Amino acid sequence: MFHSIRFKFVIIIVISILISSVSVFFLAINEHENLYRKSVEQNLDAMSSVMADNILSIFTEDDDEGEVFFSLTTELLGLDRYEHIKFVNVFDANWNIIQYYVHPDYLNLKNFTPELTSVSPQNLPREVTITDEGLTVIKTIGEEKLPVGFLLIVQDYQRPLRESKKSLFYSAIPFVILVVALAMLISFLRYQQLFKPLLNLTKFTKKVEKTTDYNLKYRVTGNDEVSELGRNINKLLGTINAEIKTNQQNTEKLIEQQNSMQHLANYDTLTGLPNRMFFMEILKLELARSQRENEDLAIMFFDVDGFKGVNDTLGHETGDLLLKAVATKVKSFLRPGDILARLGGDEFLIMIPHLNNSLIAVNIANRIIEGMLSPIEINSWDIQTGVSIGIAKATDAEFDINTFISNADIAMYASKEKGKGSYTVFHKRMLEENRRKVQIANLITNAIAKDEFDIHYQLKISSQGSIKGLEALLRWKNDELGNISPAEFIPIAEQSGKVKAITRWLVERVFQDMSVLQTLVDHDLVVSLNISSHDLQDRNFIHFIKKNLSTYNVNIQNIQFEMTESSYLENFDSANEFFSNIRKMGGSIALDDFGTGYSSLSYLTKIEIDTLKIDRMFVMQHDSSGKDTVVLQTILDLGHRLGLQICSEGVETADQANYLILHGSDEMQGYYFAKPMPLAKLPEAFENAQRLFQEICVIEY
Repeated sequence: MFHSIRFKFVIIIVISILISSVSVFFLAINEHENLYRKSVEQNLDAMSSVMADNILSIFTEDDDEGEVFFSLTTELLGLDRYEHIKFVNVFDANWNIIQYYVHPDYLNLKNFTPELTSVSPQNLPREVTITDEGLTVIKTIGEEKLPVGFLLIVQDYQRPLRESKKSLFYSAIPFVILVVALAMLISFLRYQQLFKPLLNLTKFTKKVEKTTDYNLKYRVTGNDEVSELGRNINKLLGTINAEIKTNQQNTEKLIEQQNSMQHLANYDTLTGLPNRMFFMEILKLELARSQRENEDLAIMFFDVDGFKGVNDTLGHETGDLLLKAVATKVKSFLRPGDILARLGGDEFLIMIPHLNNSLIAVNIANRIIEGMLSPIEINSWDIQTGVSIGIAKATDAEFDINTFISNADIAMYASKEKGKGSYTVFHKRMLEENRRKVQIANLITNAIAKDEFDIHYQLKISSQGSIKGLEALLRWKNDELGNISPAEFIPIAEQSGKVKAITRWLVERVFQDMSVLQTLVDHDLVVSLNISSHDLQDRNFIHFIKKNLSTYNVNIQNIQFEMTESSYLENFDSANEFFSNIRKMGGSIALDDFGTGYSSLSYLTKIEIDTLKIDRMFVMQHDSSGKDTVVLQTILDLGHRLGLQICSEGVETADQANYLILHGSDEMQGYYFAKPMPLAKLPEAFENAQRLFQEICVIEY
């Protein structure tokens, strides 16, 4: 029996089946190991990419160091759910560890260190590799050429693989035993049937390996070990295919997010124009190219005239729409290669490359200014605005980007000083002017401390000849610069943020003088003080006034605060709040330089003022033409119809005084009656002014 061919054949079949089963078993284990390793590597690569992008967002979106550390720690603690992640290191751009993470399962292991000991992280390729510590991946945080940092993730590979292989082994061994038992019972007749599925399965696995098509399915026709193995392989292929599709979807989302982040990082969300950072990068490249090719380059720095007033009066939504409209309008006047960018707020920059002729930039500036003359319609509002432009050339800045931008900024402020809706080409003499401005700005604080400022008072005489009021006017004599005009140092103080300190000095000094000023006449005297729009932004200013009223025992009914029309309209809400507080206390308000700010008079119905001061321009030109006469008379009539006191500035001749008295000006102020002078000379000025008034012969016009 033991020597029979059947027995031998059965033995051969059994041995063949055993060998084939074992071969298929180990082939499946090997394939399982390969597929498992690939799956783990793909998952680790995708997870590390996502985490690197999340960390990049933390670095770019959080400015505070504490917030960055907290956000980074929170991101890393999210790895607790991945039981086979051993540790994570986050490096900065110089490979210094700034944060690390160790999975709780590995935290207390003996001789465990959360770092690579077998190889330096810098030497690893940017893909999943196997090190002594396990599967290791290095990801660059940020751009490859300009990294913000690096991310190292190490995953335990051997332990889960051993557990998986062990599980596969114990689940398959019963079926192997069953196949052997059946082989000994069924013998040769089952030989072909037993081996045919195994051969088919082997061919199938080779086909999958060759084509890498994980959508293929093995056709299972029985319930034996080979069929069970085929079903398991089908399940495994289905899992792998699902993971691949998930990874592809995640990759597509990451690419979409990266593109979105790149756009957000480089472009302004409101106007769609390049932002400051992107513009500066482009400008650096263009400066290098222009210098290399011996070409000139120009930039135009501009902001929107009266933008703050639009925001305050019509709302920020209208202001945003105005910025978009201005950007669209300005862009239409540029050449195809010119670049318009928004720096922030209402500030814009234009780059004009290939500047073969300086007139190119000037012509563009003229087109923009002329194009902005027509009003822009926003939400049924016709908004009249303009731009103040500063033009600078790269050659004047010797192709230094910081000097280049500074020159354009200086030129733009020169345009603002000339008047809204104008342009200025930078000239090197402006640097000297700017240095003087900086010098004056630096001297202001010291001037207050040394009491270099002085107050001169200019009287206001009524149409009946009595002295009704005084206007307090600042004067400054510096040891180094001599006499500095208020027309020069007040705008500089406003730009440098020091005008609030000057105003407080003026208020306190005038309140000190009030006890002397009231003795000069036998009736109440109203002293007016000029305040800046910047003072309205100081919430403590009204409390400062109240404190000094009490300290110097001043009756606020003898105090009047003056503000220019343009300053008021640029700070509409805060000005109204200040006006209301002063009037509740018993003080009065004067609107200075009336008629020079805005053409719309609708705001006069929305505010409560006491005095309307007619600008000197209307007084001086009242007899230049019939139209000028009508304009002045109209302002006088308008003021009285609104129940306001009228004070006319710039009265320099008897003829002007005669006209104003005859046509209803309640008060007059000007060099004809008295120049501004120190407190000690006021009695003499009062007598002289009243004498001049008596000499006036009022004539009819």
